This record gives sequence, structure tokens and C-alpha cells, in this order.
Amino acid sequence: MSRKIWTKPLGVVALALCTVSAPLLADETKPDVTERAQALVWGSGDVKPDPQAGLSMLEDAAAQGDPEAALAAGDLLLWGGPVAADRDRAVGYLEQAVEAGSWDAHRLLGKQLIGGWALPRDTARGVNLLKTQIAKGDAKAALILGEAYLYGTGLPRDYAKARDLFETAAEAGDATGLWKYGETLMWSQRDPKTAQAFLERAGAAGVDGAYATLAEGAMYGYLGGGKASRAKFDGYAKAARAAGNERIEVLDATRRIWGISMRGDGKQAVAQLREAAEAGNKTAARYLVGLLRDGNSYNVRRDPKGAADFLEAHSDLFTPEERENYAMTIRVARHRHDADFAPLAGEIAPARAKMNAAEARDLFKANPRLAVYMIQKDLADKGLYRGPLDGFAGRGTLRAMERACGTMPGDMACRDGVLAPEIVGAMLREGWGS
Repeated sequence: MSRKIWTKPLGVVALALCTVSAPLLADETKPDVTERAQALVWGSGDVKPDPQAGLSMLEDAAAQGDPEAALAAGDLLLWGGPVAADRDRAVGYLEQAVEAGSWDAHRLLGKQLIGGWALPRDTARGVNLLKTQIAKGDAKAALILGEAYLYGTGLPRDYAKARDLFETAAEAGDATGLWKYGETLMWSQRDPKTAQAFLERAGAAGVDGAYATLAEGAMYGYLGGGKASRAKFDGYAKAARAAGNERIEVLDATRRIWGISMRGDGKQAVAQLREAAEAGNKTAARYLVGLLRDGNSYNVRRDPKGAADFLEAHSDLFTPEERENYAMTIRVARHRHDADFAPLAGEIAPARAKMNAAEARDLFKANPRLAVYMIQKDLADKGLYRGPLDGFAGRGTLRAMERACGTMPGDMACRDGVLAPEIVGAMLREGWGS
């Protein structure tokens, strides 16, 4: 989940440097204030980050009745990061934006009140906020509420309500929910024919990921089972490529790695991914770096150096943040001795503090023992663990992780195993269990 809802900083924001402390000018539009504040909070181009100055700009503008600034201030304070989180102030600003009629504020506050990630749950209030928007034709609000029912997030799981909300969103011009609904039906094997029909509708409506999902389900036997299902792969792969979906090349390479409908060949799969990446497929490039870094314990050996070489040679396929994170995880993958854990944990601490969920899971995959070591140390610092700091998930470590897991926000499936990547990833992120 993104920690900010703003668009990416504008390229031309240098004027913020000379006016950040000045009062609003008569001819200065309110969106400009939010954009300038955004540039200060996160940094952009020549503008050095000054989160407190950016937050002050937003609060000043909100005090003058600017709903966009109130929304941005509320979102920033809700999650924290560059500034300290303050949920009470966040709610105040979000409610101000809601009262001013901000659709984004209705969605953000409604979703959080239902999900309970950053705020205590108030499902009745959250549902009401979203239903208010749905009545106005807000497709995104219908998607948010539909997903809550589909996945049982803060609400009882209800496939019929989810389907109806997704149909409403599709009528309003967003068929993403049809994709989510069909995907869930497919993987649960509740109704393969209906799942296929919904996914095809989504694909025809322009949701390119739907065809990739169909191809994935076909190759794993979820569209009718066995050969009948696998025979559908090529058709859906063709449709996915025509729609411009990049993930299909990863799925095709996965078939080759594991020998689905063909003989398994790790080297050929790596070559296939490399060819796709060199043609500009960024999804294939990211997958290839991770595959080389970690190997697959079958027919692709661990090759951190190869991952590093590819990352350097094709740096244009990655954002600066991605390059930094992959370089860090590759470095982590190269150090697997016990003596390396303490200094390595200290070295990557700044990067760890900024990790999102996917990056934290990536760190766990790159070096599972280092990840467990860091969690052990965190638990020990909090007085929840008194065993050795050795990176082994023994009984004492698992029990401590189970206790800590119960304190984490959101719906963590602690009983299903605390070594699940999403749980380990959450524990690796700064502020877990707080």
C-alpha cells in the first residue's frame, strides 16, 4: 500500500526554494501550494527534502479552507515516515476534506476505517463514506468496498455483494473489479467457468492484467483442469501480449523453468527473460534480477554477481529506488556467514527504515537467516525474546514472533505461520508491532 496519495512530484518545482516560508500570494492557486509542499516533503529535482516545512505549508493552507491541502496533510500524518505519524490530527484533516466534498478523502478515510490498518476500525462509518460516493457514480469507491467484501477485510466475506459492487464500477467505466472477482473465483476453484467469463469481460474492457491472469490459471490447471486448461495458455498469452501486458513474459518463462507443457530448462528461461528485458520489458528485468540473486533450488543457480552485472548494465529499466533496493538485497545475498549479520544489519538500517512491503519481502528472500536475525534483535530490544541472535527460527524465536504478530495492525494470518513472507516482511519494516 502506498504511503502517499499524491501524484509524483512535478519536474519544475524550483520556485519552492525561495518561497516556502512566504504567505500565499493573491494569484497563487491552491493546487500549487499542495504541489510545492509535496516537493518539500519528499524532495524533487533541485528541491531538498524539508518535511516539516512542507507539512507546515499544508497545514497553513488547510487552515485557510483548502481541501486538497487538508487531504494531503491528513494522508501524510496518517502514515508518518518523513514526519512523525499523528493519527488524531490526520483524522481531523481528513474529516475537513470530507466535509468539503473531497472524493479522495471519502475513499481514503472510508477504506482505513473498514480495514483498520492505520486507524481503529469503524466499519459502519467507513461503509457509509464509501456508499455516499458510490451514489455519486464513484467507481473507485465501489471497487474499494467491493474488495472489502471479496476478501473479508473488516467486513464479512460476501461474494454476491462484491460482485454487485464490481458490476456497478464497471458500469461507471472501471472493470478492474471484474478482474479481481474472476481471479478470486479462479484460484478458489469455486466456479471455473464463471471465473473465466468475468476475466474475459475484464480483458475485453481493457484490463490487460486479466489476460495474464487467465494465462496463469490455464498453465496451472485452474480453467477446467489438466490438458484442457493448459491448452488455453497460448491464446490468452497472445491476448495479453497484444494488450501490452509485461507480466506474460515472466509467466511464459516460469512455464519453461518448471517444465509445464514442455521440458524444464532453467538456462533457456533465463535467456528468455533476458531477451524480454533487453527489449524493454521492465517486469521481466525485475523478475530476472530476483531470480539470479536467489536461484530456485532446482535448475537456476544463485548468481548474485550475475544479478549485479545485469542491474548495472540495464540500470535504465529500473527507477533509482529500485536500483538502490536491488543493489542492497544483492549485497545481502552475498553475505551468509553468522559473523556478517550484525555489521550487515547496521549497514542496511537506513534502507530498512524506508522499505515498503514488497521490498521487505525481497530482503527475506535474499537472505532468510539475516531477516530472522534482525527480527530476533528487534524482539530482544522490546523484551519479547531472550534467546540467541543466530538467525535460526527455533521454537523460542517462533513463539516470540507469534506473540509479536498479534500486536501488528491489519489482518495478519498469524496462525497460518509467522514465517510467511508477508508476516516476516511486515516485521522487518520500521514500526512493526507499535
